[in-house]
Amino acid sequence: MKSKVLFFVRLVVFIAVFVSVISCRTTKYVREGDFLLNAIEIENSTNDLSKQEIKGYIRQKENLKILGFLRFHLGLYNLSGRDTTKWINRWLRKIGEEPVIYDGHLAQLSTDQLTRLLHNKGYFRSYAKDSIIKQSSKKIKVKYVIHSSDRYKINHVRYHIEDDSIREIVLADTAKTLLKQGRSFDSNLHEKERVRITNRLKNLGYYAFSKEYIYYVVDSTIGNQRVNDSLIIKRALLLDSLGDKLEEVSHKRYKYRNVTYIFNEDGKNYMDSKKMYDTLEYANCKFLYKEKIEVHPSVIYSSSYIVPDDLYVNDNVERTQMLLSGLQIFRYVDIRFSEVNDSSGGDYGLLDVYIQLVPTRKQVFTVEIEGTNSSGNLGAASNIKYQHRNLFRGAEVFDLSWRGAAEREFVRGTKDEFNTYEFGSEASLEFPKFFMPFTVEGFRKRFNPKTSLALAYNYQRRPDYTRTIASLRFGYNWNPSKYLTHYLFVSDFNYVSLPYIHNEFWSYIDSTFLRYSYEDHFILTSLYSLVFNNQLKPNQKDYFYGRFNLEVAGNVLNALAPMWQERDSLGYDIFGVRFAQYFKSDIDLRYHYSVNSINSFAYRLFVGVGYPYGNLEVLPFEKRFFSGGANGVRAWPVRGLGPGTYSETTSTFYNQTADIKLELNAEYRFKLVGLLEGAIFADGGNIWNIREEGSVDGGMFYWNEFYKQIAIGIGAGLRLDFNYFLLRFDGGIKARDPSLPQKQRWVLGNKPFEWSDIALNIAIGYPF
Repeated sequence: MKSKVLFFVRLVVFIAVFVSVISCRTTKYVREGDFLLNAIEIENSTNDLSKQEIKGYIRQKENLKILGFLRFHLGLYNLSGRDTTKWINRWLRKIGEEPVIYDGHLAQLSTDQLTRLLHNKGYFRSYAKDSIIKQSSKKIKVKYVIHSSDRYKINHVRYHIEDDSIREIVLADTAKTLLKQGRSFDSNLHEKERVRITNRLKNLGYYAFSKEYIYYVVDSTIGNQRVNDSLIIKRALLLDSLGDKLEEVSHKRYKYRNVTYIFNEDGKNYMDSKKMYDTLEYANCKFLYKEKIEVHPSVIYSSSYIVPDDLYVNDNVERTQMLLSGLQIFRYVDIRFSEVNDSSGGDYGLLDVYIQLVPTRKQVFTVEIEGTNSSGNLGAASNIKYQHRNLFRGAEVFDLSWRGAAEREFVRGTKDEFNTYEFGSEASLEFPKFFMPFTVEGFRKRFNPKTSLALAYNYQRRPDYTRTIASLRFGYNWNPSKYLTHYLFVSDFNYVSLPYIHNEFWSYIDSTFLRYSYEDHFILTSLYSLVFNNQLKPNQKDYFYGRFNLEVAGNVLNALAPMWQERDSLGYDIFGVRFAQYFKSDIDLRYHYSVNSINSFAYRLFVGVGYPYGNLEVLPFEKRFFSGGANGVRAWPVRGLGPGTYSETTSTFYNQTADIKLELNAEYRFKLVGLLEGAIFADGGNIWNIREEGSVDGGMFYWNEFYKQIAIGIGAGLRLDFNYFLLRFDGGIKARDPSLPQKQRWVLGNKPFEWSDIALNIAIGYPF
């Protein structure tokens, strides 16, 4: 372990020195008479515009920096020689960044852009100005000064709607307008209001309406820093009967006439070979196919909001696209509309809808070799997977998998080796609907529900014990929105058996209440999870992830147990095996903020608590919390931190667990060269116990003490990003150790570092 830590420390020091050296030679390729754009300064006197927003309008920016001051990529470019016929020089220039040479024309464009920004934000009498500050013979700084005036506010909003058919619809919705009287003027609100009105009209059947029919007239001459805003909606434009010229007509609402689903195996335009299809009708919809329909039409129909004679609703079209894609049996879903020249619709226009469904492979068999990372224990695994995506012609997804894995778990005083083995198999079946004793009308279309059933068996051999887990799970999940998912596992049954426990580990827990966590036990639990993740938004750079779990176990069995036995001093059992009874909940919040293309920050907060009671007054070991390792407080080994002020110094095995967990993590990430990334991080947290019977000395949670027992670790990391997976090396150093006497807990600056104060974690994937 020492050799790995020493190697990592030397590597980080080498990179730091290398970066510092190459960053000093910033003007190597700046020609005589040119200037390196060394810095940009913004002097902003407005209250409503941030420097970050202003900087987005500057056309020429300085070279990228990491750590806020190192021009690492410019330094790589400057390492290249002038002979571009040599591959090393071409490679250095490719991975580096050429110097940004000051361009006066771009600086003028920037001031024009900034002045336009000020006017668009309501600072009508404001302007921007740039100036040059020479820093050396080849370096300059450009300073942009915002000369601001009072910001104009909206005095009154007038509506001029030329089309009588939509006037009342628009006016009835003005309470939701973004253009509020007294609000600061912002032309961006014009665009947002155009989109809002357009979406409302499209959701009321106005298929052909677009935001281009909406425009504004702004009068800023009324005085007192006020503007009158006029919103104008034009009538529709339509070619006359001769097709010679455009004439103005009222906007029209549309209904669906015919709805046709086309099962298209090759993905080509179905109109080119329309005669080759057979036709089946179901619920007034047509289904075109060539040989046979692989999925029953009722499944498609229940996943669609597009029904003949219904009004066009844009949100329902998007929802239909999502529902059909979510069936997992189609690799491509294309919804197209064709306006029909048919007067049978009366005042309504008519649309024929063609929904092209291109199937994906029905059965998939894969063999995978992968790296594993179980709480920082690095290893390798082999997975054999079989999937059938349409088992009973109802888009049911059947998964069958086998897994074998070997990992290296840190054991005090041993060499690095694979010492943890896992073998298991799982079969699961997911249905694209709810199986419930009652019917919820429209639930399938509104929430994309799924019912899942899973059966699994897992065998794991660790240095301190061997365990087997047999489980049966039944539950549901549904999506009320694009980024929100609910999971409800009504019944999750687990039988946990421990056929072997190491003598040293057993002697460590035998005299404590923890021994009951490591005996054979049943768990019958109900689990609810709520997950929010907006990372999948288009062009989303900053994203938020949150997960809330609530788990309750043993109450049903505890209520039924008196029917077959009397309670003894330890509680009830089933066939001689006790069942667990507990409450557990946790919340995991993560936020990712992108500064630019090479710099980002990531933050995480985790809080969890488990409360055992009744039949087994200690949490089962697989349900207990632990800290340390590659995904926790990285200056401690996995399961090596806490609880509280406790420090394990005698046992060979790190297996410190508890009922409560609190962790906070922050990480600054930056791209270096090619696949290589760097990181600087700080972690804080600890675990604690609730019951004294199951707690070691110093491990209890007290409101007036827990915050004094927070462990803090800092460190740096290197990562190799291969796109399909990321290999991570993190070196953590103890900054504050709660196991030390209270006045000596700050390690940094108070005592010499020891090897026990440093931890090297090798893992796969980001920690959060």
